[in-house]
Amino acid sequence: MGFDHGPDTGFADDDAGGPAGPTPEEHAAWADVRRRATGMTHHEAKAAREEARAAARSRSLTGPDAVRARAEAEEWERVTESMADHAGPYDPRCDPFVQGEEAARADHGGRSSRNR
Repeated sequence: MGFDHGPDTGFADDDAGGPAGPTPEEHAAWADVRRRATGMTHHEAKAAREEARAAARSRSLTGPDAVRARAEAEEWERVTESMADHAGPYDPRCDPFVQGEEAARADHGGRSSRNR
């Protein structure tokens, strides 16, 4: 399940006409979801996902609030999908996506310091 991204999502790159990648606000929303999800069972995470979906669909949210709500709903979706393969509580240290992000950040940081 995904959400449509409109012009207020921060995904459009006006200069290149292509995707610009997630905004800092979206990264912050993802991190908040992961913190809240840590220790939750699959059932608890699914309940949180449903609340996030409802918030993301709310017409009362606009601008940055709407972007954050969509980012949170999408991250809850991803977290619950990742938990479907195991019976234990959510742990970002065991989440392959989170580990991939951390490895990419470490690699990017190492590369930029080597290029100085």
